[in-house]
Amino acid sequence: MAIGSIKSIRTKIRSIGNIKKITRAMEMVSAAKLRKVQERLMAVRPYASRITSFLTGLAGRVRNLDFPLFQGRDHVRRIGVVLVMGEKGLCGSFNSNMLRFYGEFQKKHPVPVDLTAIGKKTVDMAKKSGVTPVDSYVNLKTDVSFGEIQSWTNRLIASFLDGTVDEVWVLYTEYMNAVTFRPRAVKFLPVETEKTEGKEDSAGDYEFEPSPKEILDRLIPRYVQTTFHRLLLESMSSEHAARMNAMHNATDNAKDLVSSLTLIYNKARQASITKELLDIVGGAEALRG
Repeated sequence: MAIGSIKSIRTKIRSIGNIKKITRAMEMVSAAKLRKVQERLMAVRPYASRITSFLTGLAGRVRNLDFPLFQGRDHVRRIGVVLVMGEKGLCGSFNSNMLRFYGEFQKKHPVPVDLTAIGKKTVDMAKKSGVTPVDSYVNLKTDVSFGEIQSWTNRLIASFLDGTVDEVWVLYTEYMNAVTFRPRAVKFLPVETEKTEGKEDSAGDYEFEPSPKEILDRLIPRYVQTTFHRLLLESMSSEHAARMNAMHNATDNAKDLVSSLTLIYNKARQASITKELLDIVGGAEALRG
């Protein structure tokens, strides 16, 4: 093998080694962010689950419930879709899976869409598709404040109440564990209540102070904000986990490639040294002869 080829292999080994350092660092950063978001998610999940159970159960037991966010429309002519994707790439199939899922969702709901884009990748997708989001939120921090969540949900509620959209859906990635996450679609508005027909409980089992409507007036916004916050944390956790796994795999592949190239390099060096020795021996024999 030529000297130039040996130098080229050595350069490749050095370059891949540098890439391995970068992917390893990115893996560690993603792991740290995942832990931070996961802690918040694990804290929010029980509260969100309890408030959902309480609210939907309570609403299902109140006769003549007349609250706007519970009222479904007879004809769905337009829907609002909150699409949550990643801020960056290099996270395996995380973004492409959600993009494919959104395409399938549109086929099932062939009506005009008001898109709320969360994440830079969602905004990029909308631009490529020629869609202008009604709202877009990018560069989200791992500790997104509840005040921001409140502002976003208020806009969604307003669009539903004024009839701009007849339903609001949130498309996000549900976090199962560090290696398992899946795209999900949740009907965010109107709020759907549990069916309670045939159960022993009835509205008479509850005494309300103040009135049920006043309780729901205060409880509904909190429920909406908490649910939205949980879904956002689910997707953020999934993104960081996906990137951590992708960078871990990239680091392992870089190690394997370095080992393979090192073996080739050593063989090439041995062949080169052997050739030089043969030339020396051949030259010495020629002089002796």
